[in-house]
This record gives sequence, structure tokens and C-alpha cells, in this order.
Amino acid sequence: MTSDIDTLKNIQNGKPVRIFIPLLNRPDRARAQCVYQETSPPKFTLLFKPGMLPVDEIDIGQPCIISIDMGGPTVSLEAMIQKIANQQTLEMTILKYISHEQMREFFRVDAVTQVLSKSFHTQFANNNSEPWSLQGETVDISGSGILAIFTDKPPADRQVHLEITIPSAEPETVNVVAHPVRTQRLNDNRYEVAYHFDDISMEDRDKIIGCCLVLQRKLLRLKVQVNTNETLGDQL
Repeated sequence: MTSDIDTLKNIQNGKPVRIFIPLLNRPDRARAQCVYQETSPPKFTLLFKPGMLPVDEIDIGQPCIISIDMGGPTVSLEAMIQKIANQQTLEMTILKYISHEQMREFFRVDAVTQVLSKSFHTQFANNNSEPWSLQGETVDISGSGILAIFTDKPPADRQVHLEITIPSAEPETVNVVAHPVRTQRLNDNRYEVAYHFDDISMEDRDKIIGCCLVLQRKLLRLKVQVNTNETLGDQL
């Protein structure tokens, strides 16, 4: 908890932040911008513009995820809503700070969706090579990278342009620049490639993280249902 409080102390008062708010009876989360206000750690306050908070739909029993651009690394926090005040304010208590390494695991979920890997050129690189593209599908996805499978082997030593279809209620495509960190040939002669994002907009990263949180919630509900059914089966 001490390190979590230290993290709060490093956040500038009045700093704009982004929040993913859990909703009642819905798997998706509301994504909104707000302003961080210091109070007394581990407590803090978030201020919203009028009409931004879906007050009647917020599930205060579930934690929120807060993303803060610190001018370099993005800091992520998990926090609980203690009170919804005057329709524009959330009074919060931090649960934990999510490190960069934890973030990869925390936001990574199994997800099958389309991904297109394409050649990436810049004015500084050699552009004489022929353009190429490979259609594949993801195995899992996170705010910092994907694991995907392709029928042919993508280049293993250069940056690529990825077009990823976000598996949300209304599918969207995000565009990122990434590099492969691991390539493995599978038994069926397909190729499994782990990509790390090198260049992605904050908006597109938020879309991916929001989708991951939705998928996590669905998987958690499925796990609860399976465990409940197994318990009932044992009792019969």
C-alpha cells in the first residue's frame, strides 16, 4: 500500500486522466476523460464535465481502471468508487498500482479476431523492397501487444504495420506499428508471432484495453457459472 500511495503523490493535481467505469448488467465499460484531484491518500477524487457520468448505470461494486500519461510511461491504477457526488464527481480509493509488466498480463485476454500484418516503410528506411501483407488472426490481445497466427512467416527482424479488428459490440480497426519479439513454427506449418506495440495512439490503446476488460468480465462470469454447475452436480 505504501508504494501505491507514493504513486498517487507523484500524480500532478489537476492532471487529465482516463477511466474505464464498470456498468450494471452490461459487460462493456464506459470510457471517459476526467481530472485528478488530490485528497488524502489512498483516497482521491475524479472530476467530470456535466453529463459525462452515466450515474444510474455505474456498478460501484466493481473496480475501475484509471490510465495516466506521466509524460513517458503510462501509469495504470485499479481503484474502487466510494461515492458518486453531485453527478460530476467520483470519490475513489486506490486498490493497487499496475506496473508495466503487470499491465501486459492484467489486460491480456484470449481473443480471436482478424489482424493484417503489412510492410512498414519510413522516409529513413530502405523502401526498395516490395510491399507485402499477411492476413492472420489473434490468439490473445493486450494494450501492449498481440499473439497472432499466420499461414506464412512474416519478417522476423523488422517493424510492421498492424491493422487489428477490435472484437467489440461494434467492431473497429486500430492501426499500430509493432515489432516481432518471438516467432515460432507450429506443427501444422503455420507461424505464431508475438508482437509488441511500438507506436499506438492513446485512443486506440484505450479501445483495446476497454475491449480486454469486457472480455475478462465475460470469462469471469463463465468461470463462475461453470463452478456453480459443478458444485450443483456434486450435490445431486
